Amino acid sequence: MKVALDVLARHYDAIAPTYDAGGVEHNETMWRHTSTNVVCNDADIDHDDVVLDLGCGTGNVARTLAPHVRRVVGVDCSARMLDRARLGAPKNCEWVWGDLRQPPKVEGLTLITANYVLHHMDREELRTIWRWAQRTLPPGGKLVLGDLFYSVPPDQVEGIDGWLDPALGEYHSAWELMKELEEHGFQAVLKVLHPVIGNLTAMRL
Repeated sequence: MKVALDVLARHYDAIAPTYDAGGVEHNETMWRHTSTNVVCNDADIDHDDVVLDLGCGTGNVARTLAPHVRRVVGVDCSARMLDRARLGAPKNCEWVWGDLRQPPKVEGLTLITANYVLHHMDREELRTIWRWAQRTLPPGGKLVLGDLFYSVPPDQVEGIDGWLDPALGEYHSAWELMKELEEHGFQAVLKVLHPVIGNLTAMRL
């Protein structure tokens, strides 16, 4: 399902003060932080990397990577989340308010990250992102994605009620996303963290 940008912006503006502290569902928040750590580790960064963090939120991924790379650009639709991202951020971080479905141009881009944001897009929008990434990244450049990707159908998993508001997005099949990435010129590897949470690392061929 398509989710309007203003709906997402209002939602994240409202929860920005508590987003990192626990929000509505503590267990889901714990997994979100775990996914953040895995995204940062799997990025396998280099000092010369230029990173675009899609849906950067409060900047957890961007600020973690920034001391170890040349430049990080974080884009998000929530002004209040970006306000929190700016607090104590390294000088090589840049924050852009906008729609991650229309990413800003970043010179020298080598790495694209996105953690807990792609579930807000439908499959058509995701395929648009894959095509854009394939055109934008150099050979060897990477997409590192952490999200509510299911390896087991969500209706077969207990204890996840409230993790995803149907009005704000949908679960995607990890295996189908891997196939799509490979069809768009990437070599993709899945790391399963939980039956409905995974990390995909995709290298542009």
